[in-house]
Amino acid sequence: MLDSLKTGLRAALKKIVNSSAIDEALIKELSKDIQRALLQSDVNVKLVFQITKNLEERSLNETPPPGLSRKDHIVKILY
Repeated sequence: MLDSLKTGLRAALKKIVNSSAIDEALIKELSKDIQRALLQSDVNVKLVFQITKNLEERSLNETPPPGLSRKDHIVKILY
């Protein structure tokens, strides 16, 4: 169960790291991938939606701190 979670989260992170531009569509896709991985690992549905909603809001609305790229900032939010 945890192995599938690790694989799913790692695949989602690879998508964002390998992308050339960060836009709303990519963040939505990342959110869906994370939801899928968490739900397959039997995480509470309400918690999954709360986590992904927080990720989407912070990724779209926050500006990264100085010295941190937008990609790194999104990865930091996810952690």
